[in-house]
Amino acid sequence: MAKKQNERREARKERQKAAKEARREAEAQARRRRQLQLRLAGAVGVLTLALAGVCYWVLENRQLMGAALLIGGVLFLLLVLSALASGVQPRDRTRAGSIDYGKRN
Repeated sequence: MAKKQNERREARKERQKAAKEARREAEAQARRRRQLQLRLAGAVGVLTLALAGVCYWVLENRQLMGAALLIGGVLFLLLVLSALASGVQPRDRTRAGSIDYGKRN
């Protein structure tokens, strides 16, 4: 009987180790993805400023410069906010007690 319990204990420990390793890999992948998003956002910001400079000084078109800044700014903001949002941990809603329905009448 002790042999069966030891086998179960070993199987449970193996599952825990596998789950811990999978969680660690997922965190590392999320960290790499977040770094890539931030680098991409930086590149979009630099390219936006470069394009706006070309439009202003070389083409001498202020409206085109404004459009480039607007579009580039929106893309930059989208990428930065998505990178920040990917780091937010979701709330644990597995238990019924964690849901707050507010004041009852």
